[in-house]
Amino acid sequence: MERGQVFAERFRITHAPKSGGMGTVYRAEDLKTGQIVAVKFLVRPPRDSTPSSGIHFGRLTPNELKRFERERQMHEQLGGHGIPRLVAYDFLGGRPYLVTEFIDGKNLRDFLEAHRPTLAATASIVVQLLQVLERVHAARVVHRDIKPQNVILAESGEVFLVDFGIALPDDPDATRHTEGRTPGSLGYKAPEIILGERNPTPAADIYGVGCTVFRLVAGDSVFSGASEHIIEQHHCGTPAPRLDDLIPGLPPGLADLVAHMLAKEPRSRPSAGGAAAALAPLVPRPGDPAPDPALTPDPTLPFRVSTGTSASAPAQAASRQSNRRPIVRRRGAGAPNRSAFRALLDEADQELARGEAGPQAEQLDAILNEARGAWGARDPEVVRARLLCADRLRHNGDWPGASGRYRTLTRDLAGAEAGTAEHEQLLEARIGVAECMVPEEDSTDHAFPLWEAAVRRLRLLQLSPPQRVVQRARESGEEFAEWGHRSAVEALLDGLEPS
Repeated sequence: MERGQVFAERFRITHAPKSGGMGTVYRAEDLKTGQIVAVKFLVRPPRDSTPSSGIHFGRLTPNELKRFERERQMHEQLGGHGIPRLVAYDFLGGRPYLVTEFIDGKNLRDFLEAHRPTLAATASIVVQLLQVLERVHAARVVHRDIKPQNVILAESGEVFLVDFGIALPDDPDATRHTEGRTPGSLGYKAPEIILGERNPTPAADIYGVGCTVFRLVAGDSVFSGASEHIIEQHHCGTPAPRLDDLIPGLPPGLADLVAHMLAKEPRSRPSAGGAAAALAPLVPRPGDPAPDPALTPDPTLPFRVSTGTSASAPAQAASRQSNRRPIVRRRGAGAPNRSAFRALLDEADQELARGEAGPQAEQLDAILNEARGAWGARDPEVVRARLLCADRLRHNGDWPGASGRYRTLTRDLAGAEAGTAEHEQLLEARIGVAECMVPEEDSTDHAFPLWEAAVRRLRLLQLSPPQRVVQRARESGEEFAEWGHRSAVEALLDGLEPS
């Protein structure tokens, strides 16, 4: 995309992109609100790509798409108070993108290249980061990639945590999307993650914070070595150096706290809230002087200008919330009119039934995010609209885009009770995923089992099978029959009639 380009009839690119990992990030203007936003596209450059090779991207894997979708969910669930808020999420040319609140500032790695922060500045950064993590952990989420590059110091001095691409719900049944790789970044991964723990606790994030504090205070990493393997061996088996052995005269308790954060055993590490409370005496008080030499951004600013009377971190945090700068809100100023939305739904449905994906379906897609933000992702009419908009993309040949929307629906509707309208919509979305997998993979190896499972569940509703879903199963069944599954398709559909 080029500077000045407008997409989704709403966002105008204002700066050249920055690339890293699996994403390309643009700064853009939200023409609807006038706010500056960050737009992250999921891309996979081919192995032999170079900066001069033009815009060509490799094929995205299902796990990469699922990781990006989880990142969207995390911003939607946790956005605000130290995590950029989600503004929009959609597909463009089959590529998913996230639009979030833009944080004007520097990441901590870049900040450290220009500054050696004082202890007060270090405490100001870390206390704010721990307060964000306390909220993340309370939501039963483990970030899994705490490192300086993922900590943003805003111009206001506030700390933001970013990049939830490998974040994981604190749930043994949660799906991993890291394709066998050990998640996290070299030098900041907890020992248990290096050793392959699939269900890390919030203590893994505390280890990453401990490594970050060590870097802030000592100006170097906890361990170094000739290879990644040696560094990870040290993190797993070598006691971390104590900060007071490296830097005499540190405040009592600081070296002990960092040593506990870097404990090999997760149960020995403090909680985010406990660590923040231990560091609170080191943060500046309202009216204290600015750091000398000056820091840009200045992380002590939210504490020094606080209007509260207490120097404790929790009190100052509460004060900061009341003095925040205006931020991007996910919901629009007003919800669409229900009656008009319902009428548009019917028109788009009829349009698609005629084999068209014309202006009604396009208009429905344009206001879907507003409706979803106003009434919720599982509102019956919103879900119906989400299905229709996915159908529109499938009709236009945007198989990855349609597949992503169907998959998101299946996750949002997971656990729907059999026999309910939600369950019927869940089955339809699962069939939609299977339909998209055939052209995406040019194979039915993965698609047919998914379609078969959905139809088996549909057969359990034999007393009142939903006409729409049965008809869809029959239409897609014809395609699977042509791919060599005729006998299995006929057996599954035998006797399954629309009500």
